[in-house]
Amino acid sequence: MKAFWQLPNVKFPPADTLLLTVLFIAVVEIAMVYFKLQQPWTGIQLSVEAGHLVVMAVDAQSPAAGNIAINDIVVGIAQHEQIISLPTLLKIEPLSIGTHADFKRFMHLQTQLDTILRSGKPFLLLTDLGKKIPVLPQPDTRLSNIPTIFWWLLLANSIGLLLGVIVWTYKPYTLEATALLLASISYFCANTLFRLLITREFHLPPDLMAGLISLEGGFFYLFMGSILTILCYYPNRIAPSWVLPVTALTMLFLSINYHLQWLELPVHDYILPIIPLMLYATWLFYRQWQISAGNPINRTTVLVLQLSTLLPAWLVMLLYVTPIILGAPTLIGDIANRLLVISMFVGWAIGILRFRLFDMEYWWFKSLLWIIGGSLVIVLDLLLMGAFQASTQYALGLAVIMAGFLYFPLRQWLLGKIIPSERQQLQDFLPTFSAGMADATSKEIFEARWQTLLHQRFNPLHLERVEINMTRTLLSDNGLHLTVPSLSNRHAYRLSGKWQATRLFNQTDVQHTESLLMIARMASNASETRLQAITAERRRIMHDLHDSVGAQLLTLMHKLPNPEHRQAAQMALTTLRETVRLSQKTCPLKLVEHAADWRAEIAERADAAGVELVWQQGELNGYRLTPKQVLELSQVIREAVSNALKHAAPNHLEIWLKVVDDLLHLRISNDGTFRPLAEWQQGTGIHSMQHRVTTTLQGSLRLLEQTTPPQISVLLTIPLNTG
Repeated sequence: MKAFWQLPNVKFPPADTLLLTVLFIAVVEIAMVYFKLQQPWTGIQLSVEAGHLVVMAVDAQSPAAGNIAINDIVVGIAQHEQIISLPTLLKIEPLSIGTHADFKRFMHLQTQLDTILRSGKPFLLLTDLGKKIPVLPQPDTRLSNIPTIFWWLLLANSIGLLLGVIVWTYKPYTLEATALLLASISYFCANTLFRLLITREFHLPPDLMAGLISLEGGFFYLFMGSILTILCYYPNRIAPSWVLPVTALTMLFLSINYHLQWLELPVHDYILPIIPLMLYATWLFYRQWQISAGNPINRTTVLVLQLSTLLPAWLVMLLYVTPIILGAPTLIGDIANRLLVISMFVGWAIGILRFRLFDMEYWWFKSLLWIIGGSLVIVLDLLLMGAFQASTQYALGLAVIMAGFLYFPLRQWLLGKIIPSERQQLQDFLPTFSAGMADATSKEIFEARWQTLLHQRFNPLHLERVEINMTRTLLSDNGLHLTVPSLSNRHAYRLSGKWQATRLFNQTDVQHTESLLMIARMASNASETRLQAITAERRRIMHDLHDSVGAQLLTLMHKLPNPEHRQAAQMALTTLRETVRLSQKTCPLKLVEHAADWRAEIAERADAAGVELVWQQGELNGYRLTPKQVLELSQVIREAVSNALKHAAPNHLEIWLKVVDDLLHLRISNDGTFRPLAEWQQGTGIHSMQHRVTTTLQGSLRLLEQTTPPQISVLLTIPLNTG
């Protein structure tokens, strides 16, 4: 969907965009690490458990190492005569603070702690058992003292940002891509601030803390507004244009109100607005699902968005938000809550890979793997130097080796499992393609084989012929349809739903189909050229034969005194002329037209013999014969009629003709004088008929005798072509 505002249509090369994004991440990370290094360090990590502040970890280099133990409960901090009680409010996620009064208590506590920890003097940690543990904090934090979770959240954080940037690079200036870009940037910024907040030991400077909380809340509101925008307009537009500015103004007001604390909302100042937003998002999903009925590609898109967005969001609501509103302990921690939100981006990535969500191709995934590979080497290099004190040369070499053993097998597994592969590679399909085209003998057969091979190659849910002229293969409806030209360019074939709608067509399919189309046309043209040469030579030979043998038969017919002999010469001349005429035909011939020719010829011969002809035929329209079938069948009919008129002296000749299940059934019956079939000796005529029917026409011939009334019949069954 095009954005409703107009921006300069500037294209950004993917490699440059990815490089700029990595540089942006690096700059932001340098700033966050700088702020982190400026904070006093005690090496003590606290967490909230069962309503108490509990020591979760103590660094071996901590000033309190050996004096404080894990699971000790800390209740206060003292310096000189000042004693400060430490409530669980100290370590909770600031956005989960529900009232203005609690927020002011939290910020006052930060001010008190900042005064103590930055005084440069020791203080006492007070436990529930009355222990007083002296601690002299270091004035700043070393890089090696930063908690591991700080770095892991950076990696998880970057996934969403890279995804949003890549989608926007592929589809710039569209509303859904722009909204996704804003969502990824805002969540990256919010989670970056969250990393500083969640990894603090006791406090952060009050001004920095207040700024971080306000910015984190604003970025989160921007993230939610961007997600709502996507749901309003993608894949179907279900909201009017005014919804977008109203959503933006609402999020802006909520952000400013949270920062300036104009209006205190009931129940929970920050979380309460999220509840109607979640209900609205759920309704948008429902409407998108309704509108997408009958559109498989949109249905798939909505389903992927539901699983990727709605499922993690409702898990957060049930396991984290609801307990906070009810004043109960959350069922998942702050970090697990953020990772659930990050899983949205992972779901979108899988949707792009499997279903080309946002119309994305697969190049971005390979670019992302390239970035991960390079980052892994850097992380391992720093880890080896920091944790094991390895030299620079050894650390880099070991990092490259470890990345090779860990990353490259994972990369190949992901490329093989996540990116959908073809059921049959092109090189594996070529033998089938060659076999299908090898025995085609006409343009019509080549065209039919081309359609059949397209069906075999892609196994579409539906394949139809469309009357349009086109010269190249086209992809449409985000990969739902593939339109392929015919060999003659007079029409096309529209394939819908690749592999029974389990896959979408892609640009690789277009390229492979174009290659197969070129090969099929070359084969058809070569066959047609060869056929034209054969036909021209056959025509020349037949003309020579007609001019020589035909002239002799015509002279002989006029010179023969015996009428029977003249009739035989006439039949020979007719057969010759028919052979010459049919030899020049290359396309299938209509059965109904040749049945009329047979009837006219037999009627003329029966009338000359004084025999009554009874002709019966069924529906013959739509059935065709090859020129060879017409010639051979005409000879068999002519021979059977000649035998009846010559040997039986009949009074009646009956011809019965009909088609059943693409089989031509022909019966030639006559009365008269004839010997019983048991006494017949097969002569040249019967043997010739049998050979033509069984060998050339791939049919069957039977002789039947009827005693009441006396009658002899020749029954033929011949397979036909339809169309």
